[in-house]
Amino acid sequence: MARFFFYIIYGFLWLISWLPLKIFYLGADVLFFIVFYLVRYRREISSKNLENSFPAKSPSELKKISKNFYRYFSDLIIEALYLIGMKPKESLKRFSYKNLSVLEDIYRENKSIILLFPHYGNWEWLANLELASPFHFLAIYKPLSSVFFDSLFKRLRERYGGETVPMKSSLRRILTGMEKNERTITFFLYDQRPRRNELHHWLSFMNQETPVLLGAEKIARKTGQTVVFLKTTRLKRGYYENEFIKICDDPADLPKFEITNTYYRLVEDLLNEAPEYWLWTHNRWKFSKKKLKDVL
Repeated sequence: MARFFFYIIYGFLWLISWLPLKIFYLGADVLFFIVFYLVRYRREISSKNLENSFPAKSPSELKKISKNFYRYFSDLIIEALYLIGMKPKESLKRFSYKNLSVLEDIYRENKSIILLFPHYGNWEWLANLELASPFHFLAIYKPLSSVFFDSLFKRLRERYGGETVPMKSSLRRILTGMEKNERTITFFLYDQRPRRNELHHWLSFMNQETPVLLGAEKIARKTGQTVVFLKTTRLKRGYYENEFIKICDDPADLPKFEITNTYYRLVEDLLNEAPEYWLWTHNRWKFSKKKLKDVL
């Protein structure tokens, strides 16, 4: 029965996704008003995150960033739905890549890629990388508890022929591809908060001591794949430009944590340039060393 209702709702979303994006943005404007002014969705968390990340900014500057973030956040939700029916040509026009030669050079070297990307810009539209590059696109994800939303986001990320891979199966899937000489680009959204039992490495990020995940670095070291950072710039509403920045060719040659540390420095640069396009509603700094010491 759940699957039946999924197809009914998905079919409806597919039909409306054929409307022009400018019509979708009218819905985003309404959604912004509801989320920001009425529901006040996670306003306390986002405000605290912004205040701690930008201690030198004035209250008026922080308020402006916050408001712009919620406008972008509303657009992000609407753009994800628009992806259901977005044709490949339009997708590559709206979510473009400025230096695909970086990937093409790695492909010619018969290597695969670990692609690291924060919750910044529009990570759902990155599904079109299957169209833009010669690699097979693997999107690592954490399955959602909601059957509907889990099925929806899997379909979105496989929209152009890519493949979604549960986080627990990521290493096994990558190694299987290597055994078959399959060249893949494996995409990790890599700025989540670790679980309490995974607090093994801390670094200074956005003026705060921050625990970070190490899974992608461990996989890169084990597989020897080239590690690349994706820098996204939102040009205007509905248009993004992406740049590939190589972090390393041989992960095992770098000191421990160097890949993760370099990645977070690049993310920090991105947030300082245009902070409104990051997911500030996430309780990223739930854990602190001081709080943990107090508990212990």
